[in-house]
Amino acid sequence: MTYLVTGASGMLARDLLALLGDEAVGLDRRTLDVTDASAVRAAVAAHRPAFVVNCAAWTAVDDAETREPEALAVNGTAVRHLAAACAESDAALVHVSTDYVFPGDATQPYSEASAPAPRTAYGRTKLAGERAVLALLPERGYVVRTAWLYGAGGRNFVRTMLDLERTRPTVDVVADQIGQPTWTADLARQLLALTRSGAPGGVYHGTSSGQASWYDLAREVFRLAGGRAVV
Repeated sequence: MTYLVTGASGMLARDLLALLGDEAVGLDRRTLDVTDASAVRAAVAAHRPAFVVNCAAWTAVDDAETREPEALAVNGTAVRHLAAACAESDAALVHVSTDYVFPGDATQPYSEASAPAPRTAYGRTKLAGERAVLALLPERGYVVRTAWLYGAGGRNFVRTMLDLERTRPTVDVVADQIGQPTWTADLARQLLALTRSGAPGGVYHGTSSGQASWYDLAREVFRLAGGRAVV
């Protein structure tokens, strides 16, 4: 077994596990509490993977503002547990992070060398996880920042728009936020390619190509679905 994937019930992990097949084992929150250091250490030691891919995360961005300690436990402290366990087992860790570690006011795309400066509680908790990986696994730690994820296996913006289209004649969506909507299957393939590339540890950005506003994305969702909603 080459890969251990945490957060296995999430939409990114599902796509990654589908690609990996027998090469991987997936652990969801019922089979591994990533906030439990002893459980994490035991799981990594038992499976002895070459790579741990951490897809477990607190993803409720707005809720993190009022529940930051809980978000930090999953997005920061738990990642430190995983990094420490990988260090003990000589495993590499691929940790999925987010564009929320940046302030969001740039007029050009952020690069891997751009300085993080999160403005939200969610961003702060994710940055804590990044720093844990890079500190404990300087050679075998991979931080992969992504953005605007949507996929077939979970709740996301695209699914929300499809639900609203069935219940409302019109939908209002902001047009002043620009990003890179990323299909989880695209990111899963990028993560797999990274682990097989021999690339050094460090920070990487992984998204689908192109860019759009939330408004653009909503319009395209409705067009492809054949809906009549106007945003």
